[in-house]
Amino acid sequence: MKQITFVSYRGGTGKTTLAANLSALLAKNGKNVCMLDMDVYAPSLHTYFGEINHDKDRKTINDFLIGKCKVNDLLVEITPILQLSEKGYLPGKIFGCFASSKREDILKVEAVKEDKNRMNILKNFINLRKDLDEKYNIDYLIVDTAPGIISITRALFRISDVAIFVIRTGEVDNTGLESLTNYILAVNEGHKNNVYYLVVNMFSGYCVPDRQLTNSRDICTSKGDCTLPPMRDDFIRILSMIESNNAMKLVPCYCDIQFARREFLTVLEYPDHPFSQKINELKALINIQ
Repeated sequence: MKQITFVSYRGGTGKTTLAANLSALLAKNGKNVCMLDMDVYAPSLHTYFGEINHDKDRKTINDFLIGKCKVNDLLVEITPILQLSEKGYLPGKIFGCFASSKREDILKVEAVKEDKNRMNILKNFINLRKDLDEKYNIDYLIVDTAPGIISITRALFRISDVAIFVIRTGEVDNTGLESLTNYILAVNEGHKNNVYYLVVNMFSGYCVPDRQLTNSRDICTSKGDCTLPPMRDDFIRILSMIESNNAMKLVPCYCDIQFARREFLTVLEYPDHPFSQKINELKALINIQ
């Protein structure tokens, strides 16, 4: 099992949309995927999968992290729900471990202050990974984290096989660039060999490059258009500042997705949509099957 963790230094970047669609694409390709909502302060992952009918005794990741339940108490198989909603047959399976938005459940995790208890949370998470790998035959664990430089997000990044840092166009200014640099340095402290990628989401108004920004200053599309603004130099500067050789992916802003009445799994409902093609490119970029 491989762990792919989505990270952002503030909310509203669209990382949950990217994580949910990547999970659906992997299941469409025959992989067994578990999505884990570690944004315990403002969980939203469950909204991408329609109405999920939890029984009253169903636990959440909030309970699991503090040692109050086992994996099978919180694991939900989403695949049948997707099939019943006519999103098409999926050769692979999708499971979910969801967080609770109830104030009392958020406080369960928030109340963990001592270093010893925080270490227990990490141990519980590692046990969760082990069970998913050995008992449920999960190929990919997709983790959606809480925004910001909190200790649990740093820990999740450090034990990931791949981490994806998501920012959006509005953050690409001097303040945003400095914040992003400091954020990645803080999360990556002491773990500079980790594999991670930068994704600029909701990027609008310019062509999308098909080359790695770290390899060339000639950033063009396959049609030969080169219309990216000078901010591309800032992208390259950021990558050099954080000593990264990893690629950056630009995902344009698609208004029909951004302003939809509710979030949906575009890769399943509209496989020919340009956004779906971007998810395929993201999958190829991080070299997963």
